[in-house]
Formats: sequence, C-alpha cells, structure tokens
Amino acid sequence: RRGGRWGGGWAEMAPVQAYEWSDLANVVDSFEDEASKPLSPLEKMYFNGSMLEKYEPCVDALQKLLDAEGEDEEAWNAFEVHFDRFMDFSWCSNWDGKRYDIVLYGVSGYTGYLTMEYLKRVSLKRNPESFTFALAGRTVSKVEEMRDREFAGTEWEDTAILQASYDDVVSVIDLAKSAHVIINVAGPYSLAQGEVLIDACAHVGTHYCDVSGELPWSLRTLELHEHARQGGSLISPSSAVAGAVADVLVYLCAKKAREEYGEELRRAISYGLGGGASAGASGGTLASRGAMSSAADEVRKRMADPFTLGGFIPEMDRNGIKEVLIEPGTGRCTMKIRKEETDAVLSKIGKCPYTGHWRAPNMYSYFNTRIVRRSNAMFANLEDRPYGRNFNYQEFALLPPEAGEAIEAAKTGGAKGGGGGGGGGAGGGGGVASEKEMLEAQGKYYKQGEGPPLEELGDAWTANMMWAQTTSGKEIRCAYCGNDGYFETARCAVEWAMTVRFDYDKLPHKGGVLNAAVSGQIQYARRLIAGGPKFVMGRWLEVTELGPPGFESAGTQL
Repeated sequence: RRGGRWGGGWAEMAPVQAYEWSDLANVVDSFEDEASKPLSPLEKMYFNGSMLEKYEPCVDALQKLLDAEGEDEEAWNAFEVHFDRFMDFSWCSNWDGKRYDIVLYGVSGYTGYLTMEYLKRVSLKRNPESFTFALAGRTVSKVEEMRDREFAGTEWEDTAILQASYDDVVSVIDLAKSAHVIINVAGPYSLAQGEVLIDACAHVGTHYCDVSGELPWSLRTLELHEHARQGGSLISPSSAVAGAVADVLVYLCAKKAREEYGEELRRAISYGLGGGASAGASGGTLASRGAMSSAADEVRKRMADPFTLGGFIPEMDRNGIKEVLIEPGTGRCTMKIRKEETDAVLSKIGKCPYTGHWRAPNMYSYFNTRIVRRSNAMFANLEDRPYGRNFNYQEFALLPPEAGEAIEAAKTGGAKGGGGGGGGGAGGGGGVASEKEMLEAQGKYYKQGEGPPLEELGDAWTANMMWAQTTSGKEIRCAYCGNDGYFETARCAVEWAMTVRFDYDKLPHKGGVLNAAVSGQIQYARRLIAGGPKFVMGRWLEVTELGPPGFESAGTQL
C-alpha cells in the first residue's frame, strides 16, 4: 500500500499460474508491521486466501496492479476499494441493513420455545421500553414452524426470520450485524463452534449472551475477552439460572454490606430448593452433561480446579503465603487453596455450622461456585470492589427439617453408615446414562430439543435462599423464588439482553467477556427481579410464601 503501509508481501498474492494462496491474515498482519499474534475463530475462517479468491473483482484488481508493477494510480484506487470491501465483509454480505434490538438464535429447540413464551407472556406486555426482535437458526423451516406455533394470530406472527450457521462465516457476520443483542440458546455449546458468533459480535459491536452451564464452554469464551473489550461488546455466557441468579444475590448482599455496614463479605452460602411437578432434565441438558463428562482429560482437569475461572485466594498468615504444594520431581510450587474452597465440601450431607440448616449437594454448586469466584475477582480487578478479599462462596440444596431430624435420629440410634450412604446417593448416582434410564421409566425423558409444554409446569417452582456474613460477623439474607428452572433461565437471558440494550449508558463496563452480575450489576438485578419472581431482601421467604409466582406475575421493584 502506498505510504509505506504495505511491504513487498502483497505481491505474493498475485493470481498468476504458479501462485499458491497464503494465509491472508498473516499477510495483513505484515502489512501493518505488527508482531505475530494468534488468529481469532472468525479470522481463521474468513481472512485467508481461499476466501479472497471467491471475490473475483478484488483478485482481478490485484492482478492489474501487479501487471502495472504498482505504478498505475487508477489500479491502486480500484484495488483499495475492493480490498476495503473485503476487510469489512460488505462484498459478500446479504444483510439488509436492518438492526433489531434482540435476535434469538437457536429457537427451534426447547429453550428457544420457553424464551419465546417469556417474550410473549412478559416482555412484550410490560417491558418498560418497546423493542424489536427477530428469530434465527440454522434451518429456516424449523424456526418458521416454531414462530407460527408461538405467534400465529398475534401482531408478531410475521416476525422476521434470519438464517445463520457456524460453518458459514458470512451468515454469522450478517447475523451479528442484524442485532444489538443476540441471545444464543443453541446448545450444547461445548459441541459447537459458537466462538465464531461471539467473535463476529465483537467485530461489529453487538452484545451477546447464552444460557450455558458448561465449564468447557466458559473456558473457551474467556479467550475472546480482550477482543470483545476492544470491540465494545458485552459478552455474558451463562446468563441463566446456572450462572446468574446466585451471583446476582451475592452481588446484592455485598452491596448491602458496603452501603449499610461499610464492610466486605467474608462468606456467602446459597441454599436451593424447589417443588411442584418435576419435568426432569430436558434432552438438551442431558446432552450438555454428556459433552462435559466425555471431555478430554486436559479439559476435565481444568474443570476440577475450583479456581479454573479465576478468583484464587491462598491461605495466608502474617508472614505471607502459608501453604504451597510442591510437585515431586520438578519442585514446582503451587499455592494451596483453602479447605472451604474445595469441591469435597460441596459433596457432603451435613448441618451448616453457620445457619444450622441441614443441607445436601446441589447439582449447580460446582458450576456456580466457579462463576461467583470469577465475579469476585473481576470486581476486584476492574473496580477494586470485590465481594470480599477473603470471600468464600458455597452452594447446597436445602433439606427439609424432617430429613434433618431423620439423620439426627439415625446418628443417635447408632445406625452405622446412614449418613455416608445418603451422601453417596446425593453425589450424582450413575451419571447421564442412569438419569436417562430413570426419566424414561418415569415417562419424563425428552429427546434433544424437546421438553414438556409450559402448561404442564404450572405448579413447578425453584427458589434460592442466600445467607451472607460480613467480615465482622453481621448477617445478611435475601431470597428469590421463580417458576420452573427452564422458564427462569429464559427470564435471566432476556432481562440481561434488555439491560445491555437499554441501560448500556449506565453500565460501568462497556465490553469484554463478563459474568452477568458483573456486566449488568444493579440495572440487571432490577430488571430480573421486576420480571416476575418473588424476592425479599433482609430475610428468607417463609414456607407459606414458597411456590410458583406464575408465568405472568408482576415481580418486585428493587
């Protein structure tokens, strides 16, 4: 390029008979005289010679420029016009120029169905702002079938449908251009190339969330943090019951501790419970669990690390780091984590030493503890305002009083192995295969992409009781009670999308791969709680208050 921007490397792209296409991305890097850097997922798929070769006018312009040995001003101008079009994707784009507030991607499955139900029953009726939306997926006919099923006879029956597939990079770029916010409900995420969509969003400044509860996927998205930050895109994987609700409650407790007591949190414990009709796990959820259980050894090793997403707190005393692990043979030292942070603590049935409640393992605990630890680290790094510098978070299922009494009676009566046997059963059983067999026997098994109609979940509810303690020992409580977990997941995702779309100017962080509570903060908490769940601050919900709030309940103003 004239002015010294391009070196002689551009000549290697000449479409002469003996020419072999090289990786355009590397050539572009050399044009800018930048150090070599890893290519992002989108760059690998788009910025290469084979893609450029499809843009024949650009190739022809380059050939004319080479024939003129770079001395033809008109040839230079023609090539620059085409090359700029290649760099901004406009030469191959089918985007019609319309940008929707929200685009739902992957809506032909069960979570897509519930997300559309949430839009229909809640958002389209009483969201504070009017908004536009479109539906998207790999197969237009399937998306159209779901749209007609959900919106036929309403003013949204002709909602736009967009087509995009991860293996078609141009369609993904067009999808990102078509939205202010994309909600991706096309799981299992660990088995797909969803990074291409996140990367495209970062390129064009579109915000993104999904409903993943998969650690392997979370780890992959972190690699795009800096790209998203530079692009002004907020990326929030796991904007769901798994990943968002407990973290938002911890955020609110930490906020109260700072504002009322001037203190940080020392610890927080979440107790989950639920009731009503149980649909079991959807086919997609089982597929996601299967993907995690069959992950490569290196990935599984990272999943087993309580601090795999960050937030490490070593055991400390007045002399500094108290304990390290020394690897035999190498002498490599690793700081030893505190016992209260280990997964082993989460896998036991027992009585809480702080609240006195009986508790058991919770299926979300291993994921949510890692999410909350990362949020604590992000608040510390981004704002110097962590939940707590010595903060610990744990999560359990809350056992009913009669269960605790039975355990106590068994111990008092001298029964041997009673508690241990229960712990083993609660710890996970035989995995995905055995859970599938059990659901099939109960008539509650659904194939991937399927699940029960919402009408069959009317009496189902899920609740989260949060207990927190400040550094001086002051206690803070709050509670959240919503409908069926899948419906609450739709709520979490949609309200996060509304937050970043309409409250973006109020958010302290403008881009990056951030947890939902970190990216949305109080604006997200307000929208989530106003969306319909029961919520109380300063206490837990009474037994008589527990139950489904209803799919169209008014919620609470925070």
